[in-house]
Amino acid sequence: MLRLSGTAQKYIVYGVELFLVYIIQFTPSLLPRLFGEVPMLLTVCAVSIAVFEGDITGMWFGMTAGLFMDIGSTAPFGFWALVNMTVCYGVGLLVMYWMRNNIVTSVILGFIAAALAAFVQWLFLSGSRDILYFVPHILLPRAIYSTAAMPAFFYFNRAITTRLYDD
Repeated sequence: MLRLSGTAQKYIVYGVELFLVYIIQFTPSLLPRLFGEVPMLLTVCAVSIAVFEGDITGMWFGMTAGLFMDIGSTAPFGFWALVNMTVCYGVGLLVMYWMRNNIVTSVILGFIAAALAAFVQWLFLSGSRDILYFVPHILLPRAIYSTAAMPAFFYFNRAITTRLYDD
């Protein structure tokens, strides 16, 4: 009988988690709107994975989350994959070399990642260039709403990381 290693089991659970978050994020009217904005759950979920897995693995799961976002959005295909891959690679590097892996760091990095992703979306995909309207009415509500889910992702992924490992 085939027995998967702890790392393979962990990656499968992460993939299923991303798929379930994709379903939650892109099901119409499932999540309530906060000031007209919906959260970017896939971005903060991928950041949470990158916090525990580091730069390269975090980058791949960021790309996977981005591909799910590309499937559900009207952005050019690959846009979100590139954005999330870059953000998760940076988060993985920060946690590996300069920051501690705890809930406070995770929430701060989740907020920065969601705000950065929203800013890049506005910069490249928005027809409006009014940043004085964009920041308080779109960027901040979206980043705060997305960050509210970060503790749940952090504790779930910490449980996965501590229970599924290779001996």
